[in-house]
Amino acid sequence: MTDASTTRRDAETTDSSPHLESGHLSLKALVALSLASFFPAVAIALAPYVTYSSAGITGWQSSLLATIAVIFIGRAIIVFARRYVAKGLIYSYVGEVFGTWAKWLAGAAMLAGFIVGLAAFASICGIFIGSFLSARGIHWALDLGPQIVVFGLVLSMAGAIAFRGLDTSVTIAVVLAVLALPLVLVITAASARHTGLHWSEQFSYSGFSFGHTLQGIAVGAAFLIAFESCAALATETRNPRRNIPVAIMSVPVILGGILPIATILQAPGLASASEQLAAGVSAPAALAAQAGLSPWIGSATDLVLALASFAALIGFVNYGSRYLMTLAEDGILPPVLTRIHSRHHTPYIAIVTVVGISFLCDVGLSFLAGSVSAAYLLNANLLVFLWVIPYVLICVAAIVITVREKEIRPGLWLTTILGGAAMVWSFVNGIINPPPAPGDVAVWVAIAAVVVIVGIFAICRGRHRQIH
Repeated sequence: MTDASTTRRDAETTDSSPHLESGHLSLKALVALSLASFFPAVAIALAPYVTYSSAGITGWQSSLLATIAVIFIGRAIIVFARRYVAKGLIYSYVGEVFGTWAKWLAGAAMLAGFIVGLAAFASICGIFIGSFLSARGIHWALDLGPQIVVFGLVLSMAGAIAFRGLDTSVTIAVVLAVLALPLVLVITAASARHTGLHWSEQFSYSGFSFGHTLQGIAVGAAFLIAFESCAALATETRNPRRNIPVAIMSVPVILGGILPIATILQAPGLASASEQLAAGVSAPAALAAQAGLSPWIGSATDLVLALASFAALIGFVNYGSRYLMTLAEDGILPPVLTRIHSRHHTPYIAIVTVVGISFLCDVGLSFLAGSVSAAYLLNANLLVFLWVIPYVLICVAAIVITVREKEIRPGLWLTTILGGAAMVWSFVNGIINPPPAPGDVAVWVAIAAVVVIVGIFAICRGRHRQIH
């Protein structure tokens, strides 16, 4: 089985040959990196705005339901994380139940998802850095040319940090994530204090719109997609069958639990700042201005959120490189991706590859969409649609494996059905009610990407069999 072969390979590796450091990462470090990888400051700054934009003043309901749906999916994932130790995440887990076809389908979607996710994080860094410089008179900072330079710089820096090893990655990512939080929390608290809570509107169900609430769930869940990615570090984690499930659930429980509260606190301020938001002012800057805070605070948020986004980039370069390495070990990507650096014990070829492809993806989508901000919207929608396949598969697989092992778990079965249904809805809704252009093509781009990558898997697998 995948987990057994993976664990055995790591255990049998001698100290004299390059290898990942088994059992190196503590629970504390793993949870810290997992949370930092989902840029809490950026999520708190932007998630309330996007859910408010979709669902209105009662957007906290969508945010809460999105969190619950992701927690339900998390329950399905940890059924496997407690049984198996594997770097391949859901790709490895569903293979234990359904075999090769499910592995390839989930694997293709997740490979595209990691590339698109890294491109999206690089875009966010570029947008925030460009906005910060533009506010200081460097108006060309948001042009496509300078933004491409920023993409290359931040991706290269994240790759260099990941190459240095997990200890370096954890330290830098967590420090940046922590530094970014206070300013966003100050703005949120100041906005809530200035406007107060609109209890009669925010907690009223008289104007409840099922359609708007479901749209809010889809955009709210986008900030938690790929929350299980820390499982890519399973073979490098101490006591992985205990620690990986805890780290996986830390994102939807801790960060997901904070987002509905942040939405409640920010929604009245967002409603009051509607004109500024319509004029293109960022949500944190608009809230800061509404609350009467110093102008430098709103401006500084751009730089702070760029740092938080870079922290996320570091985490996902580590996750993505381990994932590529797993696919190569299984013979469906070139074997060169399995090479480990002798000194730093990192998959350096996989790191360079995932960084390079993500850069090309970001540049290509930016030219296709016409602007960096439009490319980010396309990236964000793609990320959600790509992760539908693995999440639905893992929900079904969790039910199947418990039935096979004669476990009676009606609570788990119900929650996984609901979690899987939420993901199916997000995909169907993307077809019925597509997001604004260029995001309206995201569903079809996601399908095409999965088909192309499955074809690449088949070619690599054929060559692998010829060699062996």
